[in-house]
Amino acid sequence: MNAQRKSILIVDDEEDLTWSISRSLRRHDDIFDVTCVNSGDGALDVLRSRRIDLVVSDIRMPRVDGFALIREIHERHPKSQIIIMTAYGSAQIQDEVNSYGTVYYIEKPFEIRYLHKLIYEALAITDEGFEELLVSSRIHDMLEYNCQTGRTQALSVSNGMTSGMIFLNKGEIVHAECGELVGESALHSILDWDRAEFSIVPAAVARRRTIRRRWQTLLNPKLVE
Repeated sequence: MNAQRKSILIVDDEEDLTWSISRSLRRHDDIFDVTCVNSGDGALDVLRSRRIDLVVSDIRMPRVDGFALIREIHERHPKSQIIIMTAYGSAQIQDEVNSYGTVYYIEKPFEIRYLHKLIYEALAITDEGFEELLVSSRIHDMLEYNCQTGRTQALSVSNGMTSGMIFLNKGEIVHAECGELVGESALHSILDWDRAEFSIVPAAVARRRTIRRRWQTLLNPKLVE
């Protein structure tokens, strides 16, 4: 194996999902060596037989779940990176994920390109193509990525004439301000921009909460809760 290649283990009891993720990653065979299993038990067998650089795992699986895998990885392979996927996101689950420190988090359903970004981030691989994509994308896409990956941070945005701030807490949009506008009116004003320059303020916390709708509803106005 090329010394530069990174070994990735994909774990999910949905075979179609592991196949889809591995297929997309195998387009980068010069970078990744991908293994898929469809159970936590199978993942443990792989982890006990060889070194894995990154584990991408679902949380809810029969017998051995994602949290059991995290504990095993921390004990036996402390240098391995972990990305947790879940279709059952909640503050409680994210708090538990965050308690492990360096574990990354993404909510299903997600776009494969967002998972790719997290994989590059977790493995400290420069992905200039993805960065260029985000710079040229609508602010909606950048927000969706940060919500899906459960970030707590602020996004400072500008369209050249107007500036604004959007605050996220554990993947939920909690406050926005743009000129004299605040809350949802500020957020909708920013989302109407065709293009935006942005910078991320890591771990920034809003001083107040002015937005309480779920991010899925805010970013997809046709969605009925």
